[in-house]
Amino acid sequence: MPENPYDQIAYRTYPRRQTHPDRLAAVATLFGMTPAPVTACRLLEIGCGDGGNLLPLSYTLPASRFVGIDLAERPIAIAQRTVRDLGLANIDLQVRDLRTLDRTDGEFDYILAHGIYSWVPADVRDRLLAVCAERLSPQGVAFVSYNAYPGQYERQMLREILLRRGDDMDSARDFLRTLPHSEAAAIAACPDDILFHDILAPVNHAVWFEEFASHARVHGLRYLGEADPHDKFDETGALQGEGGEQQLDFRKLRRFRQTLLCREEVALDRRAGPERMDAFLFSENPHGRRVAGKDPAVEGVAQALHDIYPLPVCFAELIPYAGSAASLREILFAMLAAGCVDIHVHEFPCAESVTERPCASRLARYQAKTSAQVTNLCHLPVQLDERARRLLPLLDGTRRRKPNETLHWMAQMALLEG
Repeated sequence: MPENPYDQIAYRTYPRRQTHPDRLAAVATLFGMTPAPVTACRLLEIGCGDGGNLLPLSYTLPASRFVGIDLAERPIAIAQRTVRDLGLANIDLQVRDLRTLDRTDGEFDYILAHGIYSWVPADVRDRLLAVCAERLSPQGVAFVSYNAYPGQYERQMLREILLRRGDDMDSARDFLRTLPHSEAAAIAACPDDILFHDILAPVNHAVWFEEFASHARVHGLRYLGEADPHDKFDETGALQGEGGEQQLDFRKLRRFRQTLLCREEVALDRRAGPERMDAFLFSENPHGRRVAGKDPAVEGVAQALHDIYPLPVCFAELIPYAGSAASLREILFAMLAAGCVDIHVHEFPCAESVTERPCASRLARYQAKTSAQVTNLCHLPVQLDERARRLLPLLDGTRRRKPNETLHWMAQMALLEG
C-alpha cells in the first residue's frame, strides 16, 4: 500500500478559533437556533491530523465529548500520545475513513471538516456532506471549509502550470519567484506542508458558492452562515441572506470559505440586528477594520475590548463605555459587521490576574517543552520567545512569584488557569 501523503509530509494543525464550538454556537444563536451548550456537547472532527485543533478543545471542555478521525496513521499516533500524556478521558482518536462513519457512531452537536472538501475526490466530497446530514443532531452545526471562485482562479492557474511542468517543491519555488505575479510570490513563500498538500495535491477542487449550497441541499442540509460572521455583511454594512452570498463573492473576489451548515428542517431567523447583541459576549478581533468616525463612545468600547483581549466580555459590562444599552447595541452590531469584534456564548476558563503562585495551563506547559507555539485557553495559538518558552513549564502553581514580578503578559495571553 502506498504511503499516505500526510504521513510522508506532516500537515501542521493548530487551534482555529473559527472551529471552536463557541463560534459555531454563537453564529447559530445569532440566526435563531438553540445549539447545544459548549460545555456539554459532542463534537466530531474529520481530518483531525495530530490534534492541534481538537486536543485543546478536549482539554478546556472536560464535560464535552470529542471524536477525531484521520486517514494518516502517524499524526493520529502523535495525537494519541498527547492524550495519554495529558490524561484526557473525553476524546477518542481513530485512523478511519470518513466513508465508514454511519449511524452506529451516534449524533454530534458539532462537526468540523476543515481542509477536506476541496482536496478529496467527488465521491468523498459527497460522502462528507452525507455524513454531516446523517450525524448532526437536530440543532447541530457543521463547519466545512473549501476553495471558492472567483478568487481561487489565480491560484488554480499557477497550480496547473506547476503540475504541467512536473515540478518538485524546490523547483516549483524557484520557478514561482521568476514570475511577475503577487500570488506566485505568496505561494513560493508557503511552507512545505501548504505547498505540498494545498497547492500541489492531486485534487484541488474549487467551487462557486451556489454550487456548494446546492450540493448541501441534496443531502438535506441548509446554509446557516460563515464562521467569521462579518463575511456575511457587504461593504455598506448590510447583512446578506443566502441569496446575496454569491454576489458578495463576486465583489470580494473571495477565494476561500468557512461555511456553517445545519439540517434543512431547522427554522432560521435571518433578521439579526442590534437588538440581538444583548445575548452575547464580545472580544476584539485584531484583524478587523475600524468603524468609521471618531465617536468617543465607539472609541471607548473599542479600547475596553482591546484592554481585555483575548478574553471576551459580556454586554452589560460594556454599557458604561457606550453611555446606554441602546447605543451599545448599535455600536457592537456595527463593529460585528466591520469585523472588529467576535461574538461568543462561552466564557473561556482564563484568569484575569496573576496569583501569588502562577499556574499556566497544563496543556501550554506540555506544549512548551517541545515547541515555541502553544495554545492559550481562548483557543488561540501563541508564539513564545525563548525566554517565555523556558519559563512556561515552571509555572505549575508550586512557585511563588517575586513581589515586583506581575507576569501580566501571561494573563494577557490567557495562558493562566482560571
